[in-house]
Amino acid sequence: MRTVFTKPKSFLDASRRDWQFATFAWLLRHSGGFPKFIETTLVLPIEDHFPDRGMKGHAGAVALFRRVRAHAGMTEWPCAVEPLTGQPRSDAGNTDRVPIITYRPDVLEPASLVATFARELARFLVATFEEPVPGGETLLEPAVDLAAVFMGFGLFMANSAVRNSDDYLTEVGLNEGEMVHALAMFCLLRKLPPESVDRDLNPHLRKYLRLAAHDLAQHEGEFQRLRAVLSGTSIDLADRTLPTQAL
Repeated sequence: MRTVFTKPKSFLDASRRDWQFATFAWLLRHSGGFPKFIETTLVLPIEDHFPDRGMKGHAGAVALFRRVRAHAGMTEWPCAVEPLTGQPRSDAGNTDRVPIITYRPDVLEPASLVATFARELARFLVATFEEPVPGGETLLEPAVDLAAVFMGFGLFMANSAVRNSDDYLTEVGLNEGEMVHALAMFCLLRKLPPESVDRDLNPHLRKYLRLAAHDLAQHEGEFQRLRAVLSGTSIDLADRTLPTQAL
């Protein structure tokens, strides 16, 4: 009897996978290209990456934010973090004010805070791009999620992807499977073994990561095209002008 070999089912459908490749290329073009990307750290919940210990409340949130901003290469960007009060800011109409990232003071779980801060810094970054989001503005929120993964925070984004109306992250961003797929893309593009994040990845996501990586291994041509992307701009992240419109 002849054995028929069938191609394994894709982890994501072709349109969503192709969009992630296109969006990675978009991010590369505006963030220094692949030569800059290979310097990106895969940020992990380890002491080397987050050495501040024992700090509580707002001081702890600020220390965590500063570490996230440093890992993102955005230390010089003018922005700050404040607890969400539910009250309008007195300077909300001042377009020259420093942009503020808010967090819920009743929920200070570090991993979720890292995901929140990374996502909002990613939003600031993509706001400086002149080229439209691949697929149009309706895909801005998924692109912001993907940008946070691209910046090195994919593990935190994936671990925080199960969300409800009380969580930090928007419902219209990437879903859990798409986030894990993006994390696998980051690892393969950086030539990091995806299993290197298993220890810190939520247990039920480890199988998803292996399946996504196995599927993506069939698309080496797409990764080669990404590795050939050079910067579409000579502006370094530290030299960008952060938009200061009211958030």
